[in-house]
Amino acid sequence: MNYWEFKHSLKEKRFSPVYLFIGEEKFLMEEALMELRKAGFKEANYLAFFGDEINWETLIPYIESPPLLGKQLVVVRHAQDLKDQNVPKKLDLLFRKLVNTCIVFMANSEEEKPKRISFMKFLPSEGVVEFSKLRADALRKWIKEKFQEKGKTIDEESIYLLSSTYSENIGLLMQEIEKVCAFVGEKKDVTIEDLKKVLSPQEVAFYTFLDALMRRDFFTAFSGIDTLWNEGIYPPVILEIIIKQIRQLLRINALSKDGFSSEEIREKLGLHPFFVKKSMEALTRYSAAELLDIYFLLRQIDIEFKTTGKDPRILLEKVLLKIGEKAS
Repeated sequence: MNYWEFKHSLKEKRFSPVYLFIGEEKFLMEEALMELRKAGFKEANYLAFFGDEINWETLIPYIESPPLLGKQLVVVRHAQDLKDQNVPKKLDLLFRKLVNTCIVFMANSEEEKPKRISFMKFLPSEGVVEFSKLRADALRKWIKEKFQEKGKTIDEESIYLLSSTYSENIGLLMQEIEKVCAFVGEKKDVTIEDLKKVLSPQEVAFYTFLDALMRRDFFTAFSGIDTLWNEGIYPPVILEIIIKQIRQLLRINALSKDGFSSEEIREKLGLHPFFVKKSMEALTRYSAAELLDIYFLLRQIDIEFKTTGKDPRILLEKVLLKIGEKAS
């Protein structure tokens, strides 16, 4: 079961007596635990343990002796650290006979592989929930849901900025969503201008710079280089971002020439719809030959970064100047 299937099961009030939360995304695990408590165990007695601090002998009484009144929710964090010694031979039977009790095992993201969880074979299949990193459409859907939960709507450009900036840290992304919602107050519609006023200057500078490249607005791009530099962004990082942008334009251009629609390109490359839309617009300003020339120029500058003592800022400005020449 994945994150979305788990949420759907909670809405339908279908609870497993035992859960194993595994995967990379710890924030989603914590969110899922909170939603589980709200959905079916709000008034339950809550017990939390760490796997390296208890053993099965400590845990079994909670399985064998359910509460006479009410419910109990037992959570074992770092479940992969539970020792194999004294694992009951009929653990699967004990799990199936749970009454008024729900047990949630949570494994560390670094050691979440099923082969590391020795007791996984005793768990009901509907209780194993995998929390993989949210990518592309899944992350876009999650961001929309979070704003909807707060009574807000958000446009595609804003979703693209948030997803491209914070895709590797959902916890930080949630903090930014909270900040944006607090900033707009009673306003229902969240726009890109709202985000620019709330997000860090560094993130806004990156977005503005890349948007200027897509629009072939080199005056804004030059200004963006200054801002990124002042924000302490290393020149090789800026260069790699430019290379990635041009590479994506080349891939989208090739697929478009092969007859793929924008939606097909989005699905094939796993890109955000807004990025594909902006890229298709950018391809009206760049020819395929220009993009190739620019790409090889960037690779040449990358080599100079690594093999010469030239000022990296000057090299970056050279990139923009030479790209600007191709635009004229």
